[in-house]
Amino acid sequence: MADTQITDGEFAARRRAAAKKAAARGFDALLVWSRAGSSVGTYGDVYYLTNFHSLFPLVPDTRLWASRGHSALILPVDGEPVLVTDYLDDPEDRIKVSDIRTVTDLTIGTVDALKEMGLLDKKIGLVGRQSFLVSALWRMQEAAGNQWLNLEPADDILDDLRLIKSADEMDLLRHSAAIGTKWMNATMDAVIEGNTEGDVVGAGLQVFAANGGKIDDVAIASGPNSANFFGSSGIPHWNVTRPLETGDIVHCDQWGPVNGYYTDFARSTVVGGKPDAGQRELLEGAVGIIYHIIEGIEVGVTTFGDLYLRGQKWLGDNGFANHKSTGSEVGDVFSQQFPCFGHTIGTGMDGPWIIEGEKSVITENMALAVEALVSIPGVGAANHEENMIVHKDGVEILTSTCESKRWA
Repeated sequence: MADTQITDGEFAARRRAAAKKAAARGFDALLVWSRAGSSVGTYGDVYYLTNFHSLFPLVPDTRLWASRGHSALILPVDGEPVLVTDYLDDPEDRIKVSDIRTVTDLTIGTVDALKEMGLLDKKIGLVGRQSFLVSALWRMQEAAGNQWLNLEPADDILDDLRLIKSADEMDLLRHSAAIGTKWMNATMDAVIEGNTEGDVVGAGLQVFAANGGKIDDVAIASGPNSANFFGSSGIPHWNVTRPLETGDIVHCDQWGPVNGYYTDFARSTVVGGKPDAGQRELLEGAVGIIYHIIEGIEVGVTTFGDLYLRGQKWLGDNGFANHKSTGSEVGDVFSQQFPCFGHTIGTGMDGPWIIEGEKSVITENMALAVEALVSIPGVGAANHEENMIVHKDGVEILTSTCESKRWA
């Protein structure tokens, strides 16, 4: 468990900052809606403001309940916040708001709270583009009756607040990276002849879970499938039947939160640790491009789009297929379908993304994950990714203690 925890005061300051931004936009309140349950991909907004996520699994709506596995925070620009949840089980007293309403139907419960607070017929900013379902909107509109449920997009308010990390958040990210390093080491130590990808993933997850981690996903591919990002298109999407063989390329990207804050990075190797010439070029290229991109960060000047162009140019200059290559030059489909060199991290895998044309400037106290899957037709692909915090005088690579070159 991390020694550092976000204080009650910081949670309150976050809510005040969000309410101030909402008021400046002419909103009477924010409705912050997040999904959690067995999925950890989109809990971040409510969690950031309350230290809470729903524990209940995502299940289909019935006449008795709706939006299970979701939660809603009503944050008025004046007044106290109200947390509405489908399930409350908080033995460790983690939640940082005092007014908590537990309902089986989150949609009706939220409308009831909005009515009580006098917020129907008012202008409400909705934060929840990845979580708020059309079915929830329909039920809420019906519950509102002849009153107006006036929801307008406001995700950018939380996006901006979550982007810049506090000192305590940085410590939590350092802790997550340290646990992520243990996770990756256990994973890569299991890359031996005779193990399947499933065996490799299982060895890593045993360590991650024991150290407070919650898997979001693991993308591993090997041998004849190493040109793919995932080793299987089934569920799970790692291969559990083919034993690894000496000489197989194996690349692994794994991500998930520790104490609410993400670790997300990748490593590659060859089974047996002795790559041939083509494999060596590939493995060293995957590491090389990441550090080349990182070296291009000028704090307060460089944009995310600048880093994307730097990565693309490096691929071309070094003879690798880039995101716009076609035909026989293409060594993997992932890079064509996901033309990106990374993103920010915190209570999720967040934006801005390192993509073409992204004009956001990299500034102090951001946290980044810089990644690339590099491929050579006929050889396969290798993946590398590092996590870092941006400081005014450069970057602190959080995952640098996890060995990059696991081959002779």
